[in-house]
Amino acid sequence: MTQIPAGWYPDPDPDVPDQQRGQRYWDGATWTEHVQAPPGAYPQDGGPGAPYSPMPGYGGVPTSLVATTPDGQPLAGWWQRAGAYVVDLIITSAVVSLIGLPWVRDMFAAFSDVFRDAMEAAREGSPMPDQSAFQAEVAEAAIWLALIRLGVDLVYHAGFLKWRAATPGKLLLGLRVRLREAPGTLSWATVLRRWLGQFWFNLAAFIPLIGGVAGFWPLVDLLWPLWDDKKQALHDKVAKTNVVRTR
Repeated sequence: MTQIPAGWYPDPDPDVPDQQRGQRYWDGATWTEHVQAPPGAYPQDGGPGAPYSPMPGYGGVPTSLVATTPDGQPLAGWWQRAGAYVVDLIITSAVVSLIGLPWVRDMFAAFSDVFRDAMEAAREGSPMPDQSAFQAEVAEAAIWLALIRLGVDLVYHAGFLKWRAATPGKLLLGLRVRLREAPGTLSWATVLRRWLGQFWFNLAAFIPLIGGVAGFWPLVDLLWPLWDDKKQALHDKVAKTNVVRTR
């Protein structure tokens, strides 16, 4: 049996009137939800009698004014992406705090003890107590929390991207992650490359000197779509993905 290659074909949906039927994307195995105008058509204003509106809900804005993937799907704006990032950060931070509660308590106890000892030494005019034990205790707790953060981010982001092509934050704001060049299911290789491109700095945090520089990566990565012509973050470029709007 000959397999039909992925690409744009006449929309086979029988519920779409003939005068509005354009093209639908076939990913090589099944029809996707992505549609576009037939070749040569121009988006109409969406009013009565309009022969075709390739992006329902966008008010018939000319495609030249809307940032899209190569096949015409609208890209997410920076504020939408930032909002999804904040939602995901709140969720993952809560999970990390819950799992790492014993080490969080240890850190608070260590800081409380060293503060109390410092205040007593100041009142009595005695030398500051040795802080080597405090530093060792805090460092151990910080390492455990960093490892927990790494594991939670991997399961959360990679798991949801493979399952739903979006994290809960993106789902809340109507966003999805897809390959830039063509829609379709994200492979594990793509998902893991995207995760590594976004969170590699957590691994670098354990390397002296490099860890301090790597700490700037999340900010640069988050801001990158603001000036990128393809609206990609740096981790999107690593995985060749885009974040798109679904509503």
